[in-house]
Amino acid sequence: MRASTGSGLEKLRRQGSLSLQDMARIRARMDKRPDDEHEDEEWAWGYTAGYAAAWAGAVLRLLDMRDIAVPKEVFRPLHVCPDPDTPTRCFDRAITVDTPEELFTAEPGHARPDGS
Repeated sequence: MRASTGSGLEKLRRQGSLSLQDMARIRARMDKRPDDEHEDEEWAWGYTAGYAAAWAGAVLRLLDMRDIAVPKEVFRPLHVCPDPDTPTRCFDRAITVDTPEELFTAEPGHARPDGS
């Protein structure tokens, strides 16, 4: 897939026009070669899981660089969050928070990492 197509899909996702799951399904179809036997849904699930895990790792790295210790009560929800967009929001917050718990401060219209 061309980089411009991928960045265009990411832009739509960040604007809220395209869910992460839909973006993954599109990428699965675009990246599929004739000799591939992968199922689009399996590929999309793996892409979504990897995407969320990468952002969660980036959040932890940013907090580490800011010398903010992350307790297991924050680490676990960040990695097992049912909303795959939460780690990207947490990354934005990680730039300015004073404590790791502030990553999950509820915003209007956004689910907390525990799904509530």
